[in-house]
Amino acid sequence: MNRKWSAIGLASRGKVAPVAIVCLLAHSAPAQADLYQEAFRKYQNKQYEEALPLAEKALKEDPNSPARSHLYGSILAAIGQFFLAEENLRKAVALAPDQPVYAYDLGALFHQEKKYVDAVPVLKRAIELDPSNLTARLMLARCYVFSYHELQIPNFEELTLEQLNYIVKKNPRFPGVHHHLALVYINAGEPAKALAELNAELRYDPGNAQVRLELGETLLKLNQYRKAAGELQVAAKEAPQMPAVQFALAKAYKADGQAAKALEAARKCVEIDPGFAQGHYLLGQLYRSADQPELARQEFELFRQLDK
Repeated sequence: MNRKWSAIGLASRGKVAPVAIVCLLAHSAPAQADLYQEAFRKYQNKQYEEALPLAEKALKEDPNSPARSHLYGSILAAIGQFFLAEENLRKAVALAPDQPVYAYDLGALFHQEKKYVDAVPVLKRAIELDPSNLTARLMLARCYVFSYHELQIPNFEELTLEQLNYIVKKNPRFPGVHHHLALVYINAGEPAKALAELNAELRYDPGNAQVRLELGETLLKLNQYRKAAGELQVAAKEAPQMPAVQFALAKAYKADGQAAKALEAARKCVEIDPGFAQGHYLLGQLYRSADQPELARQEFELFRQLDK
């Protein structure tokens, strides 16, 4: 499940942090606010390189200001200086532990850095402080999944569903939430529930080729081969350079007895990505069924070379 969850994007921290910071401008003393406010304006306009020295100077003026540490850390995160960003966001949280914005942005940075174990308690705290933060809830759900092996939380699926279902209750159109729910159900071996969630996601985001791919794969599991092929054909038009779509389409055609179309799709799969090991294996199977043993042998050999 982790591989598929990794494929789902989230809004970057830079898209959410400015709204949070603007609420905190009042935390700086008026006499010292000019540098801070100018740094904030630059940051809000995504002029990160110009904002950075201003925020650094503002922080030197008042090193114990949580708002200034937070802004400086946010700018550092925006330009990819994650170590220093983490240091300053941690400081902001330590100075103002009851400020939900600080906890959220630190948790979001951990999530961005794939430090999922570290993110779990910070995001939980952010949600305690601000239960309406749906993005924090989605990140926490993802972190439960990604940190399962390290934390060994026995009820991680239950905890994940708790966060995702809360989001659906508050905002059923929240981007990606039905997709994440579908992946939980796929992992739990409940394809019918997954199907409903994938269809819900596509109602709100019909151009999402990744979701449509997973819809096709789920239909395959339910032995609905024609429907699967139909959805995958749409996905192929939306994402013609996505090898996984051609691979799934080849499987759907093969299951439906359409050997020629299956061969065509499998060939496209390995043309797009010659390193797609499973694509070569499927192509080898199809060549063998088509009584082309030499081509089948070549594909199986490629598979063995790649699958090491």
